[in-house]
Amino acid sequence: MQRFVSSPRRRRRLKWVGAGGIVIAAVVAFVLLLPQPRTLSVAPPKNAPKAKLVTHSTYVSPRARRAIDSVLDRFVPAALTHRSMRTAWELSGPELTGGTTLRQWLHGTSPIPYYPVRGTTFHTWKTIDSGPGYVVFNLLVHPRNGVKTGAWVFSGEMVRHGSHWLVNRYYTIALLNPPTKSGRHEVGPADFAASPAGDTPPPAVGHGRLGKVWLLVIGGVILLAILFPVGFGIASVLRARRSRKRYEAARDTELPPLPRTRTPVG
Repeated sequence: MQRFVSSPRRRRRLKWVGAGGIVIAAVVAFVLLLPQPRTLSVAPPKNAPKAKLVTHSTYVSPRARRAIDSVLDRFVPAALTHRSMRTAWELSGPELTGGTTLRQWLHGTSPIPYYPVRGTTFHTWKTIDSGPGYVVFNLLVHPRNGVKTGAWVFSGEMVRHGSHWLVNRYYTIALLNPPTKSGRHEVGPADFAASPAGDTPPPAVGHGRLGKVWLLVIGGVILLAILFPVGFGIASVLRARRSRKRYEAARDTELPPLPRTRTPVG
C-alpha cells in the first residue's frame, strides 16, 4: 500500500476521488437535512375574531329616489355636454369640486368628461350601495342620434347635504362600442375585473414536498454517482497491483549467461 500511495499519479487520483466523494456527501446531507416547508392551512387561527359578511344595502326610499332623479335630470345634461358648468358646479359635492374652482370649470377644466348625451330624464340608475346620507349608483347613458359613439356607463355617488342631494362623485367605468361583426365590445374596468368571491373556488394549496418515489430516485442517482468513482478507484488499485506483481516476478528471474567472446586467430 505504501508503494501505491508513493506514486504521484495515484495520489492525484485519490485526491480527485476523495474530493468528489466529499462534495457528493455534502449534497446528500443538504438534501436530507433540508427542512420541509409547512403545509399552508386555509383555516383561520383559533384566536381569530369571527368573520363578518360585508353586505351592501340597495334600498333607497321613494322620497330619496325622487330627489336624486331630480338632481340627475339637471346635472347629467349640464355636466356631460359642458353646456352649463355653473349648474354642474352648484349640484356637485365636495369630492367632485375639490382641488378646482368654478372659474376652471367654466373654462373647460373639470373632472367630468365630455359626452353628447341623449335624453332629458335619467331615472334608470342602478343602486350599488346605500346608507345614511349616501347612495352609490351606476348609470347607462346613450349618445345623441347621428353621433358615432357607443353608450357609456358612469358610476357616481350622491350625498345628502342638508335637505338636498349633491353629486359627490361621477366617473366613467365602461365604454360600449357600437356593434361589430364579432359582436359588442366593452372597454373598461369590467373587462379586467376579478370574479366575485364565491364564483370560483380558491386555488389549491400544494404541500411543497416530494413523494417517496422521487426521493428514492434521487437517492439512487446520488448513490450511483458515489459508487462510480469508488469503483473506478478500486479497479485502478487492483490493476496497479497486478502490474506490480508481474514486474517483480520478471525482475527476480535470472538472466541467461552472456556468450563467451572468441579469441581472434592470429
